[in-house]
Parts: sequence; C-alpha cells; structure tokens
Amino acid sequence: MKINLLLFFTISFVSLSFSQEIIVKSAYENIEYVEDVDWYNDDIYCAGYTFKTKINDGNSANAYLINYDTTLKVKWTLTISDEHSNIIYSIKRHKNKIYALVTQGKIQPLTQDVKISLFIISLEGIIEKKVLLGRTFNNPTKISIEGDNLIFGHTVSNGISYSSSSKSEIIKYNLNTKKIVRFKSSQYQPKPDKVLVHGSDIFLFAQYIEPEQMNIMTYRKGKYSEISLNSSKSEFFIDSYIKGNILTVMCVYTGEYGDKNKYLKYYFVNLDTKVVTSSKITYKKMGWSEVYFNTYTIGASSWIIIEEEKTKKLKYVLVEQIGKVKNTFDYDINNGNGNWENYIIKNGKLLNANSSNIKIYQLEK
Repeated sequence: MKINLLLFFTISFVSLSFSQEIIVKSAYENIEYVEDVDWYNDDIYCAGYTFKTKINDGNSANAYLINYDTTLKVKWTLTISDEHSNIIYSIKRHKNKIYALVTQGKIQPLTQDVKISLFIISLEGIIEKKVLLGRTFNNPTKISIEGDNLIFGHTVSNGISYSSSSKSEIIKYNLNTKKIVRFKSSQYQPKPDKVLVHGSDIFLFAQYIEPEQMNIMTYRKGKYSEISLNSSKSEFFIDSYIKGNILTVMCVYTGEYGDKNKYLKYYFVNLDTKVVTSSKITYKKMGWSEVYFNTYTIGASSWIIIEEEKTKKLKYVLVEQIGKVKNTFDYDINNGNGNWENYIIKNGKLLNANSSNIKIYQLEK
C-alpha cells in the first residue's frame, strides 16, 4: 500500500556558519569539463575531458584522469583517446586499484553510438584491464562499492538516436568472480542520477521524479522491484539516504510550466510497510531563490549549493532531514558559478573541482 501524505513542516534556521580560506589551487593543462573527483587518504583523483582533439569536430572528446597529492601537485596523468569520443564519468579508488566508468564510441549531433566499460587502473596510472559492459546512452551514475561488488546505473537504448526508446539498468560487477548481474527497468525512466547501496540492497534514482511512473528501481532481500513516489508534478531528484528502515528522497520543484511556487520536498519510504509519505517547504520559507543540483551526502544529511533570496549570494548548506539547515559557508564565486560542481567535504576541508580549476579550502567556524 502506498499513501502520499502531504505534511507541511516548520524549519529551524539555527545553524553554524563557517568561513573558508583557499589553501591551494591548480589549473588544468587539458581538462575543459570535470565529471568526478575522489579523495583517498593522501591521493586526490580528478576525471574530466576536452573537446579539443585532433579531430576537432565539436563532438570528439579525449578523457583524462589526474592523480594529485594533497598539495595538488600532479603525480601522473592518464589520457584515453583511442576512440572518437572518450569520457570518464566516474572514478573510485578501492584498496590498491582505481576503477573508472568510461564511455567510448562515436557521437554526432543526432546520434550517440557508444559503449561503456569498466577500466581497472593501477596506482601508477596504468590501465590493467578493460571490462566491456555493453551499449549505453548518456552518462551513468557514480560508482558505489559494497564488499566485493561494484555497482552503478546507466541507460540502455534501443537505438543510437536521441529519440530511441530506452530503459534504465543496474549493473553489479563482482571484483573477485568477475560475474556481472543486471536489473533492467520495466518501463522508460529518466536518466539515472544516483545509485544508493545499503548492505546488499540497491536503489537506483532517476534525474527526475515523474508523476504516474515508477521512480525507484530496487534490489532488496534478493528480489527486484520498483517504487512509485506518487508525485503530482515533475520534480528534480537531489539526494537520497537511508536511516533505520526509512528511505529518504530529497527533491525540488523549480517552478516550471507557469507555476512559480518553488519548493523543497522530502519523500519517506518505509521499507518494511512500503508506505510513502512526503513533506515540503517553499523556497521562500527557506530563504532561497535557487537550488543547484550538485550534492555531497554525509550520513542522513546533504550538502547542496543554494542562492539566498535576499543577498543573491551562493552558499553551501548542510541540510538534514525535513529541511533543517545545520551548517553553511560561502561559495567562492571567484572560482566558479555553482553549476557542474564536483566537491568533497571532510576533515574540515573542501575539495572542489569544476571547469575553472581544482582547489582545496580550509573550513573554519
């Protein structure tokens, strides 16, 4: 049974405010667009690509993976350029290997004929193995690793044109047995945005939450199923996490189709009873005018970038369940614009990589 219960809640604006000081900044030699970053002990990894290739047709791309130390000194750079289009979309350091999801093939204005592979890379930046996973379309989710399983979601299309029908697919690759397990959606879903792994359970979320549609792909307790959140409008997925037996899905409505009443919304899915409830609050009550779609999850809370309504300044805000703002600090507008940000916040530091540069900030209360 699924119930869509609309609850209006109040919010506490009492929060800690941090200041930040840039410690180090580094420009790229080749990267134009950044897709992912990872920070593992004293190693930082940045994956990106450029359209500036020998072919130079506006569609061909070369991919780069850069390994930095914590002073952002480059240790090595891996270039992938053997196909017309080469893009690294996700990277994950796990033990003594680096895993990268790479799409390769040919992209033209009206078609995308590409395949996705898992590249297994040594800590010295050498490609040791390439595992072909099949045809894909658009970009996959980031990689999650649970035990010996590497898990992600992507789009499987029936053709190479942008008008071709498609479905979403979860792929689970066992790093020891090399076995690949797949779960495909029963119907079309928007582009996969995030895979959430909780023990042996897997949840795949799309970029949009659409009305009258299954919104979450799940593999739980050894069985595949799908969940509808019963949304009344098309909403943008922001983040998700699990606490106890409650799956929380955070999304926003950005005021499309003539309805300018923007809001932040939470869906709560009881994983035992399957009951779905929801709560929302307007941007106006939050004091926001915009929410950007790049997030960093910490437990049952989410770092997001917002624009304040009064000041029009960009802020990083740490939002807990039901919209409580716990921490905030200013976004550095001199080194970006809030769009297409890849960032990690840990140990009192902020690592941010965008098309401008990569940098590390010290956060202070």
